[in-house]
Amino acid sequence: MKNIASKPVHRYDSGSIDLAAECLAAECLVHIYVNTKHVTSLLASPENLDELVRGHLQTEYDLHHHKTEFETHIKANEEEFIVEVTTDTELHLASRNTIVTTSCGACEQNQLTALIEQTPSVSNPSGQISIEALIRSLNEMRNHQPGFGQTGGMHAAGLYFDEEEELLVREDIGRHNAVDKVIGAMSSVSKSAPHALLLSGRCGWDIVSKAAKLDIPIIASIGAASTLAAETARASNMTLVSFAKSNRAVLIGPVEGRIERNH
Repeated sequence: MKNIASKPVHRYDSGSIDLAAECLAAECLVHIYVNTKHVTSLLASPENLDELVRGHLQTEYDLHHHKTEFETHIKANEEEFIVEVTTDTELHLASRNTIVTTSCGACEQNQLTALIEQTPSVSNPSGQISIEALIRSLNEMRNHQPGFGQTGGMHAAGLYFDEEEELLVREDIGRHNAVDKVIGAMSSVSKSAPHALLLSGRCGWDIVSKAAKLDIPIIASIGAASTLAAETARASNMTLVSFAKSNRAVLIGPVEGRIERNH
């Protein structure tokens, strides 16, 4: 099953309604099992599911702390997928009984203070980065979004390492899934630690939380940051660069020592 599916639709154009075909972003149900135990179920785009699972286990279950090696096996059944993860490490993972939808960022939390307090602080970066470099990278990321180009219905997340290295980009119908996928993809390429996480849309608390768990100090987004994302970023020593377009951006959090100044 691919990320894009052609479906019959009626299209309205200049007063007439006609039958046509439209490219839509595919959405499927993904059930994740770890050592035969059901852990969670996600609604996601069907490609790069091994990366989705690797990234999701790292950002939601802190598997990056365990340095866990594991294998994935994917079974397809119509529009549902079962991803079986096997590992020699004994893991105690809490199971979710609800489906994590493509718009769900903090579906199981009921207190805002807990969301902020449970987000770890990130390390100070070793060098500085310019806003111009981040904006160039966000523009370049658009060239790696075939799903969005055909459907207009997919988000992208990218990892910026430096201007000498190619961006690592993944797409998904869910913003947080795209982040999980690009983080999961990072484990299969030999790159240094990323300088920044790039987002094709807005930045909410869920994305800040995921980036913090991977010790990523900067998030640059084309869209806005939410109030909770801003508050959490400040509390976790992270810098948000939102509305990063043309020659402008809104900076939230630490600036000195990580963002280059031209004046």
